[in-house]
Amino acid sequence: MTVLYVNPMPQGANAAVDATCDGLNTALAEAGVELRVLYADFADPGWHDLATEAVDAGIAAGVEAIVLWIIDPAVPAAAAGRARAAGIPVITLERPQFDVDASVVYPNFNHGVYMSEYLATLLPPKARVAVVGGPDVVDDIELMLGLLHGLDTAGLTRVNDPEDPRYKNTTDVASGGKEKTANILADFDHLDGLIPFNDETLLGAVEALREAGRLGEVKMVSRNGTPAVVGLVRAGVHHGTWDIDGPGIGATAAGLVLRALSGESLDGFCVASPIGTMITAERAKTWVPWDQRIVRHPWRVGLGPCAPGER
Repeated sequence: MTVLYVNPMPQGANAAVDATCDGLNTALAEAGVELRVLYADFADPGWHDLATEAVDAGIAAGVEAIVLWIIDPAVPAAAAGRARAAGIPVITLERPQFDVDASVVYPNFNHGVYMSEYLATLLPPKARVAVVGGPDVVDDIELMLGLLHGLDTAGLTRVNDPEDPRYKNTTDVASGGKEKTANILADFDHLDGLIPFNDETLLGAVEALREAGRLGEVKMVSRNGTPAVVGLVRAGVHHGTWDIDGPGIGATAAGLVLRALSGESLDGFCVASPIGTMITAERAKTWVPWDQRIVRHPWRVGLGPCAPGER
């Protein structure tokens, strides 16, 4: 049996996205199901078409199921409908606005609230906090709403609008995080706290802070729990990253795929991904990296014949 996964970012661009694919791939491989990967990089202006073309390619290749990471809740509605009409179950990461067989939904709002609440324990009341925003994708929009709500209820002072393009890392990678953090540092001569919305953004933020000579000025939290950023927590450079358990997200999606392949009618069923925990300096001492939680299997990219291990 073969399952297609339409990946929204190229391998190596975002550690959490990679870990999710690893979790999906490993769980399916252990059940004797092969995963094939096609890319629809949302940084590409034509990604809507790429996603549609990937699903249509999966239909033509006769895959048994398709997994989509939903970036825009309306995309790729028509292609997903064609897959389901052909008897191919469609499972999504995040719930779209079109019919699918089942979805894994992320507790994004909760993550944002918990991150802000934890930051508040590190700062005095009404402390000045800046936020580096993220791209307009389903999970990051919800995360940002939770962050802002958490800052308000925790009594912290937000100094900037993370939706302002000057402070919004739409690239979702470290270089964008560095650029937007540098803008914040240029605009605000004193900060108590900084929330780069995810770990890739945090990596860039650390570079910007270091270059500006302000690295020790702020307390910071971010989301994803990537190994590189947990290392910064251990080193005392960073103060907390919310571990979303990327492999666990992928494994949750795999569970839905296997249920669909068994013939179970899921009828739009939704399950929550692992909620996770904040990796603090104390928790970092015993934290187990993602790649040690699962036995990783090589990705197979493309729908044609390819050698095992080809990435």
